[in-house]
Amino acid sequence: MFHKEIYSIFGLVLLISACTMPGWHAVVSGTNQDPTAALQTQVAESVASIEAAQTALANAVASTLAAMATSTPEFTFTPSLTPTPTFTPTPSVPLVSVSVQTNCRSGPGKAYDILGIVNVGQVAEVVGRSASSDNWIIKLPSNPAITCWLWGFYATVVGNTSGLPVIIPPPTPTPASAFTFSYEFWGVGPGFQCFKFEVNNTGAVTWESFTITLHNGAHGTTATDSSNEFIGYDNWCVSTGSQADLMPGETGTASVKTFLAYNPVGESFDVTLKLCSENALAGTCLSKTINFNP
Repeated sequence: MFHKEIYSIFGLVLLISACTMPGWHAVVSGTNQDPTAALQTQVAESVASIEAAQTALANAVASTLAAMATSTPEFTFTPSLTPTPTFTPTPSVPLVSVSVQTNCRSGPGKAYDILGIVNVGQVAEVVGRSASSDNWIIKLPSNPAITCWLWGFYATVVGNTSGLPVIIPPPTPTPASAFTFSYEFWGVGPGFQCFKFEVNNTGAVTWESFTITLHNGAHGTTATDSSNEFIGYDNWCVSTGSQADLMPGETGTASVKTFLAYNPVGESFDVTLKLCSENALAGTCLSKTINFNP
């Protein structure tokens, strides 16, 4: 249908053109040629040219479509957006936190009293530092009215610390000395008796020696024993071992041997125990007296 329409249109155009072309009259008037035959020849030639052009155009379109079908599409690159960084503001005062629960003391070291604790997750204001910067002087998070010394080993400080004052530590406190003791039992040895007492070191001083005095007022008897070791005895007054010293938190034994000409059961005894921080009853000493009935 498409070709027939093209032929009709071009035939009409060629027919009109042929009738108006000068050569037409010349051909018709100067020869005996049939004008209809000549016109048909020209139309046939024009149709052949049109078909050739259509074929070339169809081939070009087909070639272009084939190239488009086999070509790899180009993708337009979409740039990734870099997020705007967020900045953590620097605190106006230095702040400290800890990675491990840490004691906060009255001075730099275990010799000083514990004033509080800084827990993981808490933040404290820093108000000073030690000369060696291994301790920070802070406001205790649980009570900012208390200022204490925080060991810096587990601490992380943020903020400007250049303006912090250097704090001179207070004098080292004298360790608190304390102990308790109680009667345990008495035993019988070959020609003597032994009385055993349990001793608990509840202070901060290590005890190195002791002396113990046993007194019975009703009979007027007194027995004393001293040692640089804390020796234990069984019911037969046989040694069960000894300790060279009694460190803070430790429990040991202080005993005294004596000869009594009477049965001690039910009697009232006073016993005085003296502990010292050095051998031979030297150094810091502390005494206590209790009453007991075997």
